[in-house]
Amino acid sequence: MPASPSPRFDRRIYLLLLDDKDRLMLCRACCSGWTVPQALLDHDADFKEGATRHLAERFHIENPRFGSVHGIHETRESNCWEHDQRTVSHVFIVRISTEESDSLQEMSLSHTRWGISKLRARHRDISPEGVTLLISGYVEGWLPDGPISLN
Repeated sequence: MPASPSPRFDRRIYLLLLDDKDRLMLCRACCSGWTVPQALLDHDADFKEGATRHLAERFHIENPRFGSVHGIHETRESNCWEHDQRTVSHVFIVRISTEESDSLQEMSLSHTRWGISKLRARHRDISPEGVTLLISGYVEGWLPDGPISLN
């Protein structure tokens, strides 16, 4: 009997680029929404190494300053009906300088920066869901250091 195939996983990183003025960098998404920068990873890539590589290649950010909190989301088997695969995502908070933020803003008209009050007011316009809550908890200091489950 042949071995059953291993489950397919969509492995993804989300990058919450937060500048010195606590503004979050957002990218224009489809359907008039906003999203944070993201990248798919190979099946064997380390999440933090993948994030570091993507930041260097895409945004020219070398030696990123990762925040003390990061989010982890993994779909359950019962939630996989729509895409027929499980997802594992890590959400990293990356501190960037105001100068880096200005440079990223100038890269494209599809980039913007929002502070906490605007993020809260428009949280339904931002994907993935929960980004506003995670970044608010980090900035306001009520989230503990370490990994936070986003399930």
